[in-house]
Amino acid sequence: MRLWNFLAEKAREHVIGSPSIVLTLELTPSDKSKADDLAKWALNLDGILFLQPDASVQKYHSETVRYVSANHQYSPPHIQAFCGKADTWVIAYAKAYGGKIVTFEKPAPFSKEPKIPDVAKTLFDIDSVILWDALDELAYHE
Repeated sequence: MRLWNFLAEKAREHVIGSPSIVLTLELTPSDKSKADDLAKWALNLDGILFLQPDASVQKYHSETVRYVSANHQYSPPHIQAFCGKADTWVIAYAKAYGGKIVTFEKPAPFSKEPKIPDVAKTLFDIDSVILWDALDELAYHE
């Protein structure tokens, strides 16, 4: 529970944030009564950790979708899947707020499937880190 409290504290300090769509699409079931412990924790941070997009985020989101959609390296089904998830919003938030992206997704620069680290780095020069490195940077210690 200490990690979850630490992350909530960092969100309240405006050190970390996430698009609200991550909460909606990836962490919580449509039937809130079926929410697991992670979903319940996340729902309590709606508007604190999980933020609504402002005009700047929306602009970068549109740029990200355009870039991925026009990139001939990626296959149409993968483009549609990538743009239908929160991935494009994660990239847009990082650009708008000047942050890094925390993901376990690994770069795959020659893949037909867009990957967050590749799109973020190529389009906006945004770095991606894995969770453990992000926690080190935030000085989290058990």
